[in-house]
Amino acid sequence: MSRDWLERYLTILRLKQQPPSRKFLKRIIRAHVRTFPFENVSKLLLARDGETLERVTDVHAFLASHETNQSGGTCFTLNACLFQLLEALGFEGWLIRPGEEHMAVIIKDPGSANRLLYVDVGTTAPLFEPIPFQGRKRAIPPFAGEQLFFLPGEGKGVYSYIRTRNGQITHKKWTFSIYEAMSYADFAPWIAATFQQEASFMNMLRCQLWEPDQRRGLSLINRTFTIRHGNGSVMTKDLPDEEAVRDVLVREFRMPDLPVYEALQQLEQRGAGIFSRT
Repeated sequence: MSRDWLERYLTILRLKQQPPSRKFLKRIIRAHVRTFPFENVSKLLLARDGETLERVTDVHAFLASHETNQSGGTCFTLNACLFQLLEALGFEGWLIRPGEEHMAVIIKDPGSANRLLYVDVGTTAPLFEPIPFQGRKRAIPPFAGEQLFFLPGEGKGVYSYIRTRNGQITHKKWTFSIYEAMSYADFAPWIAATFQQEASFMNMLRCQLWEPDQRRGLSLINRTFTIRHGNGSVMTKDLPDEEAVRDVLVREFRMPDLPVYEALQQLEQRGAGIFSRT
């Protein structure tokens, strides 16, 4: 397969190709989370257009969509395409499923033959670097009031992933093995489930973008816009109409071409309009 997409991918990330290293991997992760949003606008439009599941993990479609409308995707798209990038750059690893409807990446540390690194650019959590697994508890430095913990479980390579905000657990604990490698085909049932009528991302508007260099994160959940700063301060604003939603995407997210009006129309047609809810 031609890898003409590799140079396009790196250009979008504003990176130059380098030999695999943990330092380069960290640069890739930070560039990825500040460039490609976690968003379901593109997912709603994929559902509308009846696209095949293969398109969700198609790196060519991913790059073309971003170049056209600044889209990103949810975990399956973001991490699947990142993994293809890493493999093309010479990194070694595999995909895992840490949660029922989640995908993450395990990469062999280029600088240590026996160390594995957890990578996830498809999460709304502040995860900006590869996480080494060394058989003991790992606490990620807090950012914007949020903190992640990886706790060793029973059995070699088993860990639990816990996410907290202001000291309170905010999401269901994920328990997984770093050695349970999965293929893209293995994820098909879980990808398909996220397109079902009752699935979360078929019934809401979601856009998240981390800006680690500016120490802030932008979050849009339906009509609620939130800015979280690295020091823990939070600004929240209720958006009264579609124009206000688009204005936030243009001014704050810097995504003037993201087809949010079309996504809002899809939500209305599904009976999940964000401005018709009480």
